[in-house]
Amino acid sequence: MDRILLVDDEPSIQLTLGDALADEGYEVAIAGTIEKARQTAALLPPTLVLCDLRLPDGSGIELLQEIKTRTPEIPVIMLTGYGTVESAVDAMKAGADEYLTKPYEQKHLLAVVKRSLELVRLRRRVDELEATVDRPIGQAPSFLRALELASAAARSECTVLLLGDTGTGKEVFAQYVHRASKRARQPFIAVNCAALPENLLESELFGHEKGAFTGAIRQRRGRFEDAHRGTLLLDEIAEMSPPLQAKLLRVLEEQVFERLGSNRPISVDVRIIAATRRNLEQEVAAGRFRDDLYFRLRVVPITIPPLRERPGDVALLVQHFVRLVERESGRRLDLAPETIDRLSRHPWRGNVRELGHLIRRLAVVAPEALITPAQLPDEYGEAHMAASADEAIVPEGTLAEILSGYERTVLLSALERFDGHRGHMADALGISRKNLWEKLRGHGLS
Repeated sequence: MDRILLVDDEPSIQLTLGDALADEGYEVAIAGTIEKARQTAALLPPTLVLCDLRLPDGSGIELLQEIKTRTPEIPVIMLTGYGTVESAVDAMKAGADEYLTKPYEQKHLLAVVKRSLELVRLRRRVDELEATVDRPIGQAPSFLRALELASAAARSECTVLLLGDTGTGKEVFAQYVHRASKRARQPFIAVNCAALPENLLESELFGHEKGAFTGAIRQRRGRFEDAHRGTLLLDEIAEMSPPLQAKLLRVLEEQVFERLGSNRPISVDVRIIAATRRNLEQEVAAGRFRDDLYFRLRVVPITIPPLRERPGDVALLVQHFVRLVERESGRRLDLAPETIDRLSRHPWRGNVRELGHLIRRLAVVAPEALITPAQLPDEYGEAHMAASADEAIVPEGTLAEILSGYERTVLLSALERFDGHRGHMADALGISRKNLWEKLRGHGLS
């Protein structure tokens, strides 16, 4: 049952409006002062608030601001017998959802209440649906550990560092952290640091003033301003130049920056999530990444395992992508069990992104709804898989990155095999516990 808090010091309003709301099936709590309203809301959290503009112990605007600061999702309808344009503007600026002047038509007020509550329910439903879209999907132990870390990070304001190969779903994890956090109703902005040259990336992030550089014909807000009170994902953070790294460090430490061509400081409240496919410890050792920024970013490091290390998740992901494709195209698609088995044995160098692209490709080119192994593209056939097994596939990257990737794979396998028991892992790998701990920490697995 929806609970309505009526805040008004007039006994006649308390009686008539309170009874009318109760007759509509609402639970009604009544307060005649701001202080009483605070106490009532603390004991019986309301679904909606009706508040008079003038109260014995202060302005209803004060209570409105308190409610919107603590619980912005609760609609507040302001009531007043002193209606002016100025008071209406003040109330709406403070966050009021509706503004009604006395004497009001009771039927109209009840309709406004009903509409506001329906909007609350609609928003909740949208939030529930959004929570299921692009949620990280998997059940492998290594994946669930990453998801558990992401859930814990969402409950805090800590900076998050997402580590993983290209296509593993780092942006999906970032969106999950954002949507599960208290910033969920605020913007989520993603910037790929590798997609722009240094001068354009600086303008993209921090904005610029008119005339700041050739071609700057008008003032432009940066992504930090766009993400105010929300979350900013800095993807491929390792590709950021040292000068920009220094500027980013200042924003992280002070929550202040200046647009290009300006000395005016701009304050922002932004939660930073960084992501990279590179080993940042190696980048720091090579002098390509600032160590102070690295430690500032890796408050909560989360390593997302590649799809080749969790073949049991392929069937779940196939089901997810099939549902998406069916919703987008209206075409039914079904993969035979032997087809899913074939895909589960594929090396997936492009990870989850590659699998998603394959399902969309099949929806376009497959002649029938049921996809058999024979309908898979050649690169997913038995002949290609056999050739891949016979010929060593040299991964992309430097030798150090390749060896680091293999080491991480071995460590993940040992973690699952020995259920995280460090002593058994160290014995099996033939290294000391101290060395094992250092390697786990280096790969973000500690």
